[in-house]
Amino acid sequence: MKKTIISLFCLMLFVSVHAQDDLTQQKGKNESSDFKTVFGKHKPGSKIPLGYFLEFNAAYTMFGSRSVFLPGISAGVILNHHWTIGLSGNMLGNPHGLHYDSIYYDTVGQPMKGATLHGGYGGLLLEYTLLPKSAVHVSFPLLIGMGYMFFRNPDKYTHNKNHNWNSDGQNHKIADTYCFVIEPGVRAEFNLVKILRMGITLSYRYSPNFDLVGISKTELNQFNAKLSFRLGKF
Repeated sequence: MKKTIISLFCLMLFVSVHAQDDLTQQKGKNESSDFKTVFGKHKPGSKIPLGYFLEFNAAYTMFGSRSVFLPGISAGVILNHHWTIGLSGNMLGNPHGLHYDSIYYDTVGQPMKGATLHGGYGGLLLEYTLLPKSAVHVSFPLLIGMGYMFFRNPDKYTHNKNHNWNSDGQNHKIADTYCFVIEPGVRAEFNLVKILRMGITLSYRYSPNFDLVGISKTELNQFNAKLSFRLGKF
């Protein structure tokens, strides 16, 4: 994970330098006909450019010392080419969840059993893009939302008071929790064609009130490396 973070940091640094060069080259040009600021003055009847996008992404992260795959989807609107507001969500994509030992007792007096972690998080997506018309540029996404995580008996069965086994969907959920999540990041973005962009994002997920029996309260506080593809009008 550390090698991935270092590699992404070097990439972000390269893209930032490239973007600054583009900005220097454009200083002498008049961009008033191409861009309008959200808070600036506009001529009567002028409109702020409005775009939109649909994004599919996949992230690699860690929960504690466990590797996690986080597939996700985002959608939103783009104001004046630079400002984005939308919704974004990710789910824990490990096929069989994440297994944790010693989470619960199925019957009194028996050794504790393990359970698998499932869930996801999502919420409001805010983003600013620097030099969006450049072939390679940088954006700064911020996710503010909620997460829901729960432990499940991997066998999907529980032992009831009558010593019978049942597979009721509610009964094999061991414990669950809701938590606040905030995730700032930086993304190197590439305009592949007019309606398609590819992004490589480095972000940090922070959940200050995560509390689930059997695991650390800082389990979700980790870096994420994400690959994304956006379709839309930019």
